[in-house]
Amino acid sequence: MNERPGPHLKGRFFQVRLDYVREYYGYEALAELMAALPERERAQLESLHPDNWYPFRSLNALDRLIAELLAPNDPGLFERLGAMSARHRADLLGSHARLVNVHGFLSRLVEEHPHNHDFGRVTYRRLGFNEGEVRAFGFPESDEVFCRGARGFLRAAVELLTGGPVELREGMCQCRRQPSCLYRLSWPPTDADSP
Repeated sequence: MNERPGPHLKGRFFQVRLDYVREYYGYEALAELMAALPERERAQLESLHPDNWYPFRSLNALDRLIAELLAPNDPGLFERLGAMSARHRADLLGSHARLVNVHGFLSRLVEEHPHNHDFGRVTYRRLGFNEGEVRAFGFPESDEVFCRGARGFLRAAVELLTGGPVELREGMCQCRRQPSCLYRLSWPPTDADSP
């Protein structure tokens, strides 16, 4: 049972954002970002631990602040933040990333969802050798910023595994008051995706 009010997710999502700012904008920009945060949010991030739980709303507020301060009028920022999460994930796989079966990777993401989020459910369905469908539903709060980051994560993760362009189509979105977020992905065939 969740004793924390509202939906929460693990600190690693916040860490990726801070790493993104440091890598692409520098330490001065990171200091500016931290100074612009409300005191409570800043205190949370100063003692950030990747395995602790933090409010979902705080992540979306952080993403919006990054956009406002560092990338105004840049509609691709949120997808790049999601892609940075995929890069972090692929770094854990090292040189073996191209040997990982995409279907297995996406299925594993589904299994790990409750370990990283205390809200919603995610399912994965294989549609063919090089096509699959990720569905997220039951989120008590929805936010377009998070959905755009999810698109960036999924596209970049599959690109890192396959080395090729990935087509991602969003069929539904909870932000549009639809029952789920539905992402259909297709990618170039790889040896790892053979039957």
